[in-house]
Amino acid sequence: MAVAVPVGLSLTEEDNTPPAGATPEFDAGAPVTATEARLRAAKSGKNVEVTTEATANTTTWAQPGGTFKLRVSSQATRAKVGNTWKPIDTTLQRVAGGFEPKAVNGRLVFSAGTKAQPGSGGERASRGLSRVALLRPTAVKADGPAPVWSELVRLTTDGHDIVVSWPGPLPEPVTSGPRALYENVRPGIDLVMTAQDSGYTHALVVKNKQAASDPLLGQLNYRLSSPDLTFHLDEESRSVSARDAQGVEIAGSPTPFMWDSAGKAAVTQGEPEAQPVPEAKDHPTLALSGLNGAEGNHAKPAVATLSADNVLTVTPNARLLDDADTVYPVFIDPSFKGKKQNWSAFYKTASTTSFWNGQNYNSGSGTPEARVGYESTTGGTSRAAFIFDFSSQIHHSTISSAKLRILQTYSWGCTARPFDVYLTPLINTSSTWKNTDTAAFWNKRIASATTGHGYNSSCPDAWVGIDVKSAVEEGARAGWPNLTLGVRSPNESDPNFWKKFLANGESAPYLEIDYRKAPDEPTKAGMNTVPGGACVTDAPFNKVGKSDVRFDVQGRDGDGNLKQIQLKIWRASDNKSVFDQWVWPDSSGVAHTTIPWESFGANTTYSWSATAGDHDGALSGVGPAGTDKPCSFLVDHTQPVKPTIRSEDFPAPGPDGAEWSKNTLGPGKITVIAGGTNLADIREIQWSLNRSTYDKKAVPAAGQDSVTVDVNPDNAGPNLFYVRVVNKAGNLSDPFIHTFYVRPRPGVDTAGDVTGDSKADILAIDTAGDLRVYPADATGDIDAWMPAATDGGKPAPSGYWKDAGGKTALIAHSNDWYPGDGITDLIARMPDGKLYVYQGDGNGRFDISRRTEILLPAGAPDPATLSQIVVVPDIDGDKTEDIFATVGDTFWILTGYSGATITEARQLSATSWTKRDIIDIRDITGDGIPDLLFRDDSTPERGLALRRGKPGSNGGADINSLALAVNSADGKDLTYATTGWDSTTWPLVRGTPDVTGDGIPDLYLTRNDGNLHLYRGGRDTIGIGSRVDEDDWATTRTIG
Repeated sequence: MAVAVPVGLSLTEEDNTPPAGATPEFDAGAPVTATEARLRAAKSGKNVEVTTEATANTTTWAQPGGTFKLRVSSQATRAKVGNTWKPIDTTLQRVAGGFEPKAVNGRLVFSAGTKAQPGSGGERASRGLSRVALLRPTAVKADGPAPVWSELVRLTTDGHDIVVSWPGPLPEPVTSGPRALYENVRPGIDLVMTAQDSGYTHALVVKNKQAASDPLLGQLNYRLSSPDLTFHLDEESRSVSARDAQGVEIAGSPTPFMWDSAGKAAVTQGEPEAQPVPEAKDHPTLALSGLNGAEGNHAKPAVATLSADNVLTVTPNARLLDDADTVYPVFIDPSFKGKKQNWSAFYKTASTTSFWNGQNYNSGSGTPEARVGYESTTGGTSRAAFIFDFSSQIHHSTISSAKLRILQTYSWGCTARPFDVYLTPLINTSSTWKNTDTAAFWNKRIASATTGHGYNSSCPDAWVGIDVKSAVEEGARAGWPNLTLGVRSPNESDPNFWKKFLANGESAPYLEIDYRKAPDEPTKAGMNTVPGGACVTDAPFNKVGKSDVRFDVQGRDGDGNLKQIQLKIWRASDNKSVFDQWVWPDSSGVAHTTIPWESFGANTTYSWSATAGDHDGALSGVGPAGTDKPCSFLVDHTQPVKPTIRSEDFPAPGPDGAEWSKNTLGPGKITVIAGGTNLADIREIQWSLNRSTYDKKAVPAAGQDSVTVDVNPDNAGPNLFYVRVVNKAGNLSDPFIHTFYVRPRPGVDTAGDVTGDSKADILAIDTAGDLRVYPADATGDIDAWMPAATDGGKPAPSGYWKDAGGKTALIAHSNDWYPGDGITDLIARMPDGKLYVYQGDGNGRFDISRRTEILLPAGAPDPATLSQIVVVPDIDGDKTEDIFATVGDTFWILTGYSGATITEARQLSATSWTKRDIIDIRDITGDGIPDLLFRDDSTPERGLALRRGKPGSNGGADINSLALAVNSADGKDLTYATTGWDSTTWPLVRGTPDVTGDGIPDLYLTRNDGNLHLYRGGRDTIGIGSRVDEDDWATTRTIG
């Protein structure tokens, strides 16, 4: 005779299983996506598993016709071991620290046993033990051994640990399959642990009635502990739940229950009885039939309480233990079981008792079978319900068929009797007969089946398929996370209607669903307007201003079958449609469409939604997902007022250009004032420096109409500060453009620099005959200009650089010419026919009142006849700057400048220069010797020519090598660029010292479309070019 007392524990796992009722396919190869499986199925004509969607209780197959088959089991049928799916295998194996099953969901380790060290009472416990009261204090003998806690089992799942401890030492267990037997934990009492997927059961086996009088059974204490879960007791059902910080139930313990061994297991007639395991020969507890359950026993609930320090106390029913009719063993079961992929039995005789996953019903392992109907032997009436997790893959899919498949293992006879299937509310560990026996719980009958299986060999166990398409369609359409189906008898007073169905393991009930996969419902995060932003479904809505509105919708289809996205836009007040079309997505699945701003009325709210469709005609739900409200936005066409600025660091130049920055080139502050715009409506201030990109943002503090920004110009001389106000609707104010001049840092100008920032600049004469300076930035880009001529500190007269007949000065600059102050000067052949040097002030301007005429020697050409001039640093090695010039067809060099006169004028060539333009004379090839670069309109196939110089005797270049091609380093002119460089396309061209940072001189050109371009120089051929300014360069008279 024996008594069994079970304590089981199981944790909630994530949805990680294949379909029950079928053999899972364990493919160790590369993962197969829905898209790939769909293609393979179409090609092979066979079902192909979508391994990337495999979970512990679901399997998905792509079918040849383009549909998918999904099997969802109410129990896990496989577990991931490492990275490989394997069939559930609860066979125990020895591991460090104990025994664990081979393949289950969640980690489970049974104790390897603990032993108290020898000694007198009060001795120190061995490792794994901690002192605790075994019984209530009044039951502890003063001279007894010191009681201890021993870690009995540890479960880990989804990052959560739960430890259940036993009140005393534990011997080393005997293992048999999934069971671990701890013999004689107390005199005449064994402990049996049985591994299950995601948990275990625990049975205390009391071997005779004398053992039942052990003080241990007065009140059984089990310590529950977890680092991040809390334990809660339901007062009515006495069930215990373990919950995370958000209150989500991770594990549950149904009502503690007791029963004896008076019953007999109901099996199909003709089937052999189960044989004891081999280990039972030496360990008879393993052969007890009560471990597997029986009908017709004597049963009573036990009482459970939970202390503040998480000690679960189970008080056995003393009347059952002492009753003369009790047949040992008796089972007492406070167990734990996971929350997901579960089922529960409802038993009228124990109406407030929870039989979560069949735990506590008939045995320490729980019953593996669900029961429905009235059973006359015990007078009990049963019902059951099963949870099926709904994967999002079938949400909004088209369901072609859905069957509940359930294995019937017993009936009262072979005569078929009906049972009903209901769509019920979700169950949990506290669900009992009493709290589910309501019209609200059982109000939706969806199917019925008439069967008679499992009574004998004439009507053996058989699978039953029931059409539950209506319930699955409802769940798929609404996007339910799970589906709960209840089974019960239509006649709960006639035992002929009583049935049993297998509820655990590989043959647990499962749903088999054929569906056509629908695209995912568009989400808020994937639905955006520009301007406006992400989808908003509740007021206050985003505002959209007086600009075209782009609608973006991210479409997704798990099987790669996305076709189009339907975008609907309507006026919220009367549902008048603005747009209703199917839009093709791009390669990333995003559909874009832009609606003109004129389509939207001012001060009006508009709503919009999106639906994804695939090539098979399946449609997603109407997005945005998770709500029945559409996205909405408010149209506001109110334009903000143009801002103003103030700045002590960077004041405006004033009418005469006399105001410059407070400090030399470096950072400063500008305050933007958004006065005139409703402060609550200001979204941001947008600004940029020298380009109208408005790529920087600032937001005034609450209640303030101004904000101060840090500005750090790169260029000395003129700079432009662009700024505008943006309101919350996205409307833009007119821009305010603030011009300011920045003082250069002290120092000597570098080649080509006139503003003092060490960057080469461009000088130009505009159509009015005024001189401008265009400072270049670190990449050669042109952002702003300022007047470049003064007259004794005042602005120079307008039109100074051309005469009344339109004859324009020729200009050039490179270095300091006079008076040797290190500041770049300007050389100009003026309309009066004379050649002058204009002294630079280092700030990018030249004083016309301080010009000096340059006198030419005898034999030199008349300055009035010069066609072009190019000024360069010393070329011939005489330590003075040089001028290269053309006069009609002749090519000249003017050298030896002494402060007032040129000492030598030398004609280099007498022919060919009428159709040529001097671009530059600098070292281009990188050998340290100046080279000549020129445009040659007379040979279109060689638009730009390079003449490589030879070294001169005094340093620099041999002037003869630059004079004629035959004298050059190569004996000929080289092609620097081929066609397309003619003066009709590119009216003005001028070389410049390196402005792109590669050490090679570059060149600026004006194009006949009015834009200025910069081309990078190359060592032997021209580099890439880009547009650097969009002012009207078509009217520019000359550059230099």
